[in-house]
Amino acid sequence: MADLVTELSDGAGSAADICSRLVPHLDQGAETLAEWIPFAIDEDWLQLGNGQARETSLPPQFSAAALQLRNRGEVIAAFVCQEYATALQPDSSSDWCALGELAHITGRRERAREAYRTYLRFEPDDAEVKQIVRALSDETPPPRAPDDFVKQLYARYARFYEQNMREELVYQGPSLVKELLDRFLDDKTELDILELGCGTGMTGWPLKSHARRLTGIDLSPNMVEVAQTSGIYDELVTAEITAWLAANQEQFDLVVTCDTLIYFGDLRQIFISAAQHLRPGGWFAFTVEKGDTPPFKLADTGRYCHTEQHVREAAEAAGLVVLSLEEEFLRNEYGRAVTGLIVLLQRPFGE
Repeated sequence: MADLVTELSDGAGSAADICSRLVPHLDQGAETLAEWIPFAIDEDWLQLGNGQARETSLPPQFSAAALQLRNRGEVIAAFVCQEYATALQPDSSSDWCALGELAHITGRRERAREAYRTYLRFEPDDAEVKQIVRALSDETPPPRAPDDFVKQLYARYARFYEQNMREELVYQGPSLVKELLDRFLDDKTELDILELGCGTGMTGWPLKSHARRLTGIDLSPNMVEVAQTSGIYDELVTAEITAWLAANQEQFDLVVTCDTLIYFGDLRQIFISAAQHLRPGGWFAFTVEKGDTPPFKLADTGRYCHTEQHVREAAEAAGLVVLSLEEEFLRNEYGRAVTGLIVLLQRPFGE
């Protein structure tokens, strides 16, 4: 709050003016803010003005203040600063994008949608923002996330993906899959394993102990490039996974996909193809984000979430048996816990 009030105190507005501009956007009430300003003056953090605006409230300063506040986790104050920055320079695409992100983070869906749509007038080829706008608009979602959205997302994300997932988002997917497989695989170590959406190899490490041969498929060339440096995989392929499954005839003992089905709507498009690549008795282990809107929904994050019922129906359609389906904490998202479904399916013997 202190940084935000300082940015808006240009010497021309009264304390009441500042309060009226800020209170609708902040958690603090008008009384708290009104009490703090005289205290700040007494402490010499603020000085009384002469009614003349000083030339310091320039758009770049508001943008910089918004970024600093966001980096400190003060996202509501950052949002207010970014609103002022964008109003002062409405032709800045980067400011509109930053405003969309901050509105999105703070739960202001309509404002996020408006800001992102304005940004797209300047940057119409931004596939990530297009996907977010689609989600925020509650449109009928496509069968899966567009390839250009996934490629763009991970082109900038690949180099710091693992650090971000482990440290900032407290991502549990690989460890949960490992625990699941350790319970059901009876220490089997000579399996032919296919990992769909292998990314940089976070899930590949726990799979390696069960593998005779480990194959990884991922749409993002940037993620595959990082995975190649790990030395985990016997084979790595850059491909869209439904296309690869349709074109390839290899059989596997275990298929795993972790944090990848979030880019697909109807899970039957993956389950049926994956089942055809399983040997009799083979397993299919995966995670999805748990949803409450049947059968699945494109969430505001641009990712799909799925209900337990849909998972069971898709498994039945693919001829697979549900061995385990559990709810677990999967990761954080904007400071909130994301619940996942951790699932193990099996192709029956004799089929």
